[in-house]
Amino acid sequence: MPLAESIQDKLAGFLDGDAIVPPEQLDRYALDGSVPRAVVRPAGRQAVAEFLRWASLEVVSVFPWGGGTQAALGNVPSRVDVVLDLSRCVRILDYQPADLTATVEAGVTLQGLQQELERGGEFLPVEAPLAERATLGGILAANATGPLRASYGLPRDWLIGIGVVSAEGVESKAGGKVVKNVTGYDLNKLYSGSMGTLAIIVEATFKLSPLPADTGTLVAAFSSMPEGIEAGRRLLRQTASAQAVQVVEGQAGHHLGGEPGGRFTESLTVGGAATLAFFSGRPAAVRRRIEEGTRLLREAGATEVARLDHGEGRQLLRRLADLGWSVETQPYLGIKLSVPPAAVAQVAAGCRQDSSLGFPPGVVADPGFGTVQLFWWADSISSWLDESLVLGTIARIRDLARKAGGATVVEHCPLPLKKRIDIWGDSPQGMELMRRVKQKFDPLGILNPGRFVGKI
Repeated sequence: MPLAESIQDKLAGFLDGDAIVPPEQLDRYALDGSVPRAVVRPAGRQAVAEFLRWASLEVVSVFPWGGGTQAALGNVPSRVDVVLDLSRCVRILDYQPADLTATVEAGVTLQGLQQELERGGEFLPVEAPLAERATLGGILAANATGPLRASYGLPRDWLIGIGVVSAEGVESKAGGKVVKNVTGYDLNKLYSGSMGTLAIIVEATFKLSPLPADTGTLVAAFSSMPEGIEAGRRLLRQTASAQAVQVVEGQAGHHLGGEPGGRFTESLTVGGAATLAFFSGRPAAVRRRIEEGTRLLREAGATEVARLDHGEGRQLLRRLADLGWSVETQPYLGIKLSVPPAAVAQVAAGCRQDSSLGFPPGVVADPGFGTVQLFWWADSISSWLDESLVLGTIARIRDLARKAGGATVVEHCPLPLKKRIDIWGDSPQGMELMRRVKQKFDPLGILNPGRFVGKI
């Protein structure tokens, strides 16, 4: 009997029929071209624990799956046995509007939670690509962020409690349901960003924030990216600063669609850039910041400044968060650099000068948080491109980030190239400690094997 059928039969012995995905649907869960031998969708943490106890006994590799939005992120897995789909774990377990806290199961989508919280005049200050599909468990595991990260911070900054199931099927919790909770080890941060290699996140408690009374967005055209970044830095240094600033150049602007790809298409085509500034707060304060921001941007050399209304601003934020992850914007090659904010302009300029792939990358720079995103789309790259050219480009970008005191992650690249690199870059200091932690939490190495830093 084939192994795939053997696993299906064994799973049917202790999971209900709805928890086992039919074999004809397994292709939807392929990881870097590898189709899993089975996919399970248990409902609730106890069913997850039971499955993991079985997987540990059978020494079967397990790949957690939320909405599948970050499935491209990570190294090529060393083996693919069973995907653990948490999409049936969708309960909001506790919501306390007065305490500004909410506890959810890992399969709740970010958009779904925000819609529920909006009724109480609150929201979770967390962003992620494809919010309508991205789950809270997946966002925490992948450390996903969005354009407002300079003010929101990382998802773990809003996490106050977490529930996980270990590789051996043991349930545990850390933190709690109150904001002031500082006793013991901060396991919340250990699990956040660990790519599901230490345990499976099954529930999370977040602190919340009141919804802003008003929002505003400015879009300014500049003749070059350095000018746009410097203007953005000036905005961020104001006492009543912008909540976030993003600077878009080249093909990135066109793939955004709408603003700035509409009104400022010409300036982006000839090497110009668009500085996008986002504001929120009380209506009077937002109006004042918009007026001051418009004046500052014009003084900084903007050739045009436009204000977007609330709906247009939200759509632009959504497109920025989804850029590179939605089906229509996935690039041939996508690299994210994390550098000191003061180095953003220099690093972005250095990356922009690299045209060894036949066309310079589209760039999105975040001068407040210190992020530079690079995109090469297939329609800009010669079909005869040699793989060595791509590997050389990745090496040069990594060297540029390293010299600036930063690091890189290759978020998208063709599978043959992905097999030849570690997408997370050079192994960080403390790699041996990370391996020991992995060994302690997952002694059999069954959770997401090969996907994380150092291919652990």
